[in-house]
Parts: sequence; structure tokens; C-alpha cells
Amino acid sequence: MRIKKYTKVRLLVNCCLLLFFLIGCGADRRSLYKDLLASLIYISDNKNIGSTNSDLTGSGSVSSSPADAASENSILANFIPENSILANSVPENSIPENFIPENSILANSVPENSIPENFIPENMGIKILTHNVFLLPKTLPGWGNWGQNERAQRIVSSNYIQNQDVIVFDEAFDTDARKILLDGVRSEYPYQTDVIGRTKKGWDATLGLYRKDAFTNGGVVIVSKWPIEEKIQHVFKEKGCGADVFSNKGFAYVRIDKNGKKFHIIGTHVQAQDSGCANLGVVSRVNQFNEIRDFIDSKKIPKNEMVLIAGDLNVIKGSREYHQMLCILNVNNPKYVGVPFTWDTKTNEIAAFYYKKVKPAYLDYIFVSKSHFQPPIWQNLAYDPISAKTWTARGYTSDEFSDHYPVYGFIYADSSTPTKSGRKRKYDRVSFVSVATGKKIQANSEKSNAWLKVNATTETDLTKFNLVQTNDPDSNPSCMKSGHVRIESSHSLNYFWNWWLGGGKGNYAYYPKFNDGSNRIQIINLDGGCLQDGSRVAFKDYDTISRRQYFLTVWEGGNWDKYLYLWRSHIGLREIFYLKLDSSPEINWSKKLIYR
Repeated sequence: MRIKKYTKVRLLVNCCLLLFFLIGCGADRRSLYKDLLASLIYISDNKNIGSTNSDLTGSGSVSSSPADAASENSILANFIPENSILANSVPENSIPENFIPENSILANSVPENSIPENFIPENMGIKILTHNVFLLPKTLPGWGNWGQNERAQRIVSSNYIQNQDVIVFDEAFDTDARKILLDGVRSEYPYQTDVIGRTKKGWDATLGLYRKDAFTNGGVVIVSKWPIEEKIQHVFKEKGCGADVFSNKGFAYVRIDKNGKKFHIIGTHVQAQDSGCANLGVVSRVNQFNEIRDFIDSKKIPKNEMVLIAGDLNVIKGSREYHQMLCILNVNNPKYVGVPFTWDTKTNEIAAFYYKKVKPAYLDYIFVSKSHFQPPIWQNLAYDPISAKTWTARGYTSDEFSDHYPVYGFIYADSSTPTKSGRKRKYDRVSFVSVATGKKIQANSEKSNAWLKVNATTETDLTKFNLVQTNDPDSNPSCMKSGHVRIESSHSLNYFWNWWLGGGKGNYAYYPKFNDGSNRIQIINLDGGCLQDGSRVAFKDYDTISRRQYFLTVWEGGNWDKYLYLWRSHIGLREIFYLKLDSSPEINWSKKLIYR
């Protein structure tokens, strides 16, 4: 009997804590008593088990303008301006970063290691993926062709989209690329919605403010392995600001039946962080989050069914706006694993192309509604895959699927769950050591397109370079041999080796040039065969003035001592380098995952 009394006391304390949380969500207009009653039901059923996360970290800022055309801090230098409506609506200390204190009753009521092995029946689990696929309209001014069709084909043939129950695609704007994508995944995901905001046909209902005269659709599509019983599109009444006003942004809602169990999924892409918006779009996002919450409430979804919200929510993880978002949407803070960012200007070439000076950010999520079925744990895994085959558009070659990384949402990890980064390539982050001087080639720490020098004594990001043979479609070859090569600075993506010929001093000296590498530079393996760690290599390039080929050399003496030049007609010690492969391991998060 003591056990029962203790359970009742703990129940009372838990309810009190939940009451304080609900009061703290002042922005939420729902009935306090209704939510409290629901909470009592969940606790009594052992279903409302909150998920805490000790890995929350602030992740910097996101910009909306090209790095070369706008101020670096045009986006999110101060994410919520101090004089804005929301700046003081949620005090910084009102919602701790780790939402439930580690020593609280709620935090310890269900220890992480006490989750029953078979707590969730197989048909109650769900695996969902969300990915902003960057399939912008090819006619969009200022953006143009980013290999949308080619990337859609690469996504279809990729491994990362396999073995899911549901996928939410964002930014599937382009008609041709979207057709390639949806037709290509139809065999595994036969149940599909149309893209939101394109037409009212094919939907069970169209809600919100649908605009026939919008420049483009809303970009959101949901595909499912399981039958879709209901599908509704909602175009935001809050049409947003900046560039977003030209699209029918909103969300798609589907109810699916997985072996007799109902799941409710909302796929969305909310207001972008746009410098053309007041408060960088914060107010628009708040209004759009409220529209999502109002819709969920209006559906009267049974409390024993799971409700998920997935997509690019354009809110930085760990920020004050993030906690405000959790409160408005009434969702749990998931357990985060995987790579630290879903939009990473340091590792993703497309993201870095326009925004190289902007800090990486975590923007994409899959949340579980707190007012409905609660799993014992809910995990969000951000993954950074690359395409097995490269694609080329406008002379630009890459292996990126998109400027965003996908996010998986699941209860328990399984054998198909990624456990390490997908970006460990053999010929990425290599370094070159001069045989003559023992010094390494390095880029400049202050200016991405400054001269290359052979003067580094230690390995840093500046001494690392990525090698790609653009005539080889394999994005991660196990054997690269002598031949034409594109050499990219690992420190500054999209900056490729080229030589200067513009008058004045420095003619024939090498520097990393933005989006314009020398297309005739060759790497020569003096040891023959595949390039290996320690291989002796030389570089040869074509002088378009003399129409002759020369070898790259480490200049000796004078003002240009230790600079890299296109100069010698023969190979000597100053033209030979040792190639050093990157020995650092890939990011591995296998120990952070929770398995059944």
C-alpha cells in the first residue's frame, strides 16, 4: 500500500509542476483546465513522459542575403531585438535550456535507463524524415539553376530516404524537379499529397488564405508508406514578409493508418529569417505557429493518437525564440543526436555559396504534440549525407543533395539508423608538405581569396584542401590517380586554386578564387598508381599566354618568398610535395542513440 500512496503523492507534485509550466505559456490561449485535465489522464496512463535534452547549445545566426552583397550581420545578429514585442515576453531565465531541472521529480520519475524494452508495440512506433530539398523554381531571379532536376534524381537513388514511414519534403517548388522526386519515390512511398498551395484539387479541404495569384506554391509535400486517410492543406493567413509573401506557404496535414494505428502529421515550412522583415520575421513565425496549434485543437484528435509537426521551422535551436516556439506549439523538447547543425555554411557547399560568413544553425525539427500520445523518448537525428554521384549545373560540380541536411524523428534507433557522419571522403581535407622546405601549403585566415603560401608548420583548417576530379562522377573515389583536379579550400568552401594574371605584382601566383578554379591544373603522382598517404606529387597547369604547361613551385627569396607560383618547366625539389590524407575520424554519435 505504501507504493500506492507514494504514487499518489508523486502524481500530485507532477500535476503542480505541469500547472506552473502551463501558466508560463502565457501566449497560449487554450483553456488551462482543459490541458491540466488532459495531463492528469496522461500521467495516470503512464503516457506523458517528458523528454529532456542536455545537448542544447546555441547555434549562431542565419542570413538572408549573399555574403558578398550584404552585411554579414543582416540576419540574426541579435535574433530577437531587445525592443521587440517578444524580447521580454519570455524572460531568459523563465524556460531553462534544459527544460526540466535534473534534480526535479519529473526529470527522475522515469530514468532513461529504465525504459521498458518493449514499452512501445511495433505498430505504435513511427519513423519520419524531414528534408528541405532546395528545389527552388529555376525561373527565380537571383538563384537560377542549381541542378534541381539532377539533385532530385540523386535524392531518389539515395540511401538516406529509405526505410521511413513518412517523409516531409520542404522547398519542393520546382515543377519538373518535384515530379522527378515524387515519381521516383512512389514505389516505396505510394501515398502522396500534392505540393501545398498549387491547387485545391486532390485535397479533402483547403483552409487558411489560399491565393490564386501567388507567384509559387508552398513547397511542402508529404509522402507515406502507409495509406493516407485524410489530407488537408492550410495556407497561412499570416502570409509573412520579405520574399515569402510571393509563395502560398502553409502546412499539409495527413492522417495515416499504420497497421490499424492512426498517426497525424503536419509538414510545414514557416517564415524565413529575412532581413526585409521587421524583427527578422519573428512575429510572422509566431502567428504561423499559432495557426498550426489552432488547427490541431480544432481537429479534436483523440488523445491516444500521436501528432507530429515536422519541417523547416526557421528557428535556431536553443534561442529564446526556440523556447517560445515549443510553448506555442505545445511540443516536447526532443533528444538531439547527429551533426550539430541542419544548415551548415562550414561543411555544406550550397549553404556556403551565398552565406559563407554566416554561422551554421539548427533549423529543422520533428516535434511530438504534448496534448496527444507520448512515447517514452523522442529522438531527432540530424544527418549529413552526400550523393554517391556528383552533379553539374552551370559548370558547377557538387555532391550536395541540398543546402539543408535531413532530420530523422523516431522513438528507438534500429539497424538502419545512421550512427556517424556521411561526409568522410578519402580525398577531402588533404594537405601538401613541401619536400624542399618541410612547410605546408596554407590559405589565408583573414581573407578567403588571399595568396596561397607554403609556410605552415602545423596542421590547421587552413592547410586542408578538398580534391575532386570533375570528370569522375564518383563523389568518393577510393583511388584517385594523376589527372585534372579541382582543389578547394576546406576552410572556405567554393574557393578553388587558380593563378593570378591581372597586371601589377603577383602574376602567376596562386590563390583560392571564388567559384572559378583553374580548369587545367593537374595533380601528378610521382609514385604512380592511386594517391595514398605520403605520395609524392607535383602540380602542372597551363599558361594561356605562352600556351605552355608549367609546374607549380615554392618561390625562393625576395618579397614573394614561400608563395606558390606557376613557373618551372621541370621538376625539382621545390616542385614536389608529400600528400597527407586526413586521419581524423568522422563524427560518431552511436553511443548517444537509444535503442529498443
